Amino acid sequence: MAASARGGPAADRLRGQLHWFLLLRLLLVACFAVCAGLANLAVSSRRDGTSAAWIAGTLLAACGVTWISAWLRDRVRNVRAFAYAQLSFDVSVITALLLVTGGLDSPFALLYPAAIFAGAILLDTSGAAIASLLAGAMYTATAAALASGVGRGWLGPAPLPELGAQLAQRVLIYDAALFLIAYLSSILTTRLRDAERKLREQQTEHERLAKLQEALARHIGCGLVTTDMEGRITAANAQAAEILGTQTEELPGREIGDLFPPLRLTTEARRALLQSSPRASVIEFQHPSGGDERTLRCSAALVENTYGHPIGILYILQDVTPLRRLEQQCARLSEPVEPAAALADSEDDESPPLDGFVGRSPAISQVRALIEKVASSDATVLLCGESGTGKEVAARAIHAKSPRRDRPFIAINCGAIPENLIESELFGHVKGAFTGALANRAGCFRAANGGTVFLDEIGELPLAMQVKLLRVLQERVFLPVGSETQVAVDVRVIAASNKDLAAELQAGRFREDLFYRLNVISITLPPLRERPMDIPLLIRHFLRQSSELHRKKVSRLSVPAARRLLAYPYPGNVRELANIIEHAVTLCDGETVHESHLPPHVLRGTPPLSRTAPRVVEPPFPWKANGNGAGNLDTYLEEHEKTILLRALQEAGGVKKKAAKILGINYRSLRHRLSKYGLVDHSTSPQ
Repeated sequence: MAASARGGPAADRLRGQLHWFLLLRLLLVACFAVCAGLANLAVSSRRDGTSAAWIAGTLLAACGVTWISAWLRDRVRNVRAFAYAQLSFDVSVITALLLVTGGLDSPFALLYPAAIFAGAILLDTSGAAIASLLAGAMYTATAAALASGVGRGWLGPAPLPELGAQLAQRVLIYDAALFLIAYLSSILTTRLRDAERKLREQQTEHERLAKLQEALARHIGCGLVTTDMEGRITAANAQAAEILGTQTEELPGREIGDLFPPLRLTTEARRALLQSSPRASVIEFQHPSGGDERTLRCSAALVENTYGHPIGILYILQDVTPLRRLEQQCARLSEPVEPAAALADSEDDESPPLDGFVGRSPAISQVRALIEKVASSDATVLLCGESGTGKEVAARAIHAKSPRRDRPFIAINCGAIPENLIESELFGHVKGAFTGALANRAGCFRAANGGTVFLDEIGELPLAMQVKLLRVLQERVFLPVGSETQVAVDVRVIAASNKDLAAELQAGRFREDLFYRLNVISITLPPLRERPMDIPLLIRHFLRQSSELHRKKVSRLSVPAARRLLAYPYPGNVRELANIIEHAVTLCDGETVHESHLPPHVLRGTPPLSRTAPRVVEPPFPWKANGNGAGNLDTYLEEHEKTILLRALQEAGGVKKKAAKILGINYRSLRHRLSKYGLVDHSTSPQ
């Protein structure tokens, strides 16, 4: 509100100009008061003193008005009107001085052009025009007044002009001169103002560019170094100092060749720069601080002044060591899609890691990091993930890195044990506890005392057993079947499930207290489709493994075969990839796996029954096909059940656990049905 009341930036600028205008007027008044006034007093002393009094009065009035104007300058609202008033006052004062100091022949007539120029400076063309009109009018009026005798008493014995052609010509010439001065001064001040505006804009742009340059130099991520033509550093940013192994403030004045020999300015390099030939090269060097090998990309450009003369050199230094390492890794990872020799010579491949995980993807690296963190503790771990992602591998890795590594590791598949035997399998039994218990049995928990128990497919555990398992986890004691003596054990429990236990909990098939007791630390194993960069490494690993198993020397893939394997989605994850490679190695007769050695569903590029299901032949309706009643409803239902089981196995890629999940039954029930119809051999994938 205050800024708007004062008139904005233009009004503030005019107020500043008025400040200097009033100061100059005050100085002129003081000068005239000391010089011209005393001279007129000396002259008037030989006359009657009237002229001296008028001069003194005029100067005192001008001084007073100037002081009052200075006080009002910051208080008036319409500053332009105030400026016009000051110009009018100046013209009036000059006219008054003319009347008391000699009329038209007075030297004060030269002050009219000064007032016009001041109007041009303060108010541009309009100020110059108004000042010239006022000055011309006042000069003409003064001439007419003096010619008619109005000022005769003031001028004393000085000759007075007479009306006539000569006086009119003199006045017209002077007025024309005033208008010409107004025109020229307006042009001059307009150009000066334009030059000032352009200078301010250039200064603002220069400051903006300077800030932008500083920001770029600080955040560009590259080292920037400028030197003179002799190679002495004139400026450098923090990135350059880090690359050169020193502090930023220590760089100016030093020879760049001493800090970094590859940048030494030789005669040939100077000649190339002077010829505007770009210099860009990749240099291997040892970092001064750590001594590690780094790769630096360096570019040099000549810096010239306004006249095109070379004044220095700009060096752009970029540490591309991470990019070079990433490029090398990508080159290794992309080998399967290169020519057939890309997967050859597995002897050059690095040996599998001790934790059993093959791969360097971020997903598997995160799993490795979690295993490293949880291995040293005894906290219960819950491994989640799809079937075939390597949950047992993760459990063995946790055990191998834990303080229990020298004690037993017992793995139990809770879905593969019948319900009536699972308690005995876990906790053991005493002789005679039930029919067939011919001797004492220790059980898995007692056998793993001091070590680790891995409970795979924990979601298949019956509710009754979940209660007993919860007691073991909480109290580390249990009762063998048929015994009345509690057994204390020291084991670490690692559980795994390919089911969503939270959903099982909501459905009432899993106990809430057991879920939270198991879910102390949760690790999710990523499916193979989320770590595609690990597929080439896994292919090499399984090629070597299957070749040793089948006593062959298969070491590479053909380009088409490699592309097929890279494009396949692997619903069965790592386990399915291992089966595919074993299938190919088994059929391969030489050293190279070709497309013909891959399973049919891999060649199609889609999992079995993922898009198009095979045609199912509907069994004949027995009562219509056989009228003597040989067929019955049981036979009809068995045929349908057998067909459904086969379709589920095909859709699951031969993975029985996944087929059971598709059918909505547990693993034991599926095995029982497969055994009932003699379909056990149809499932080729491991359990």
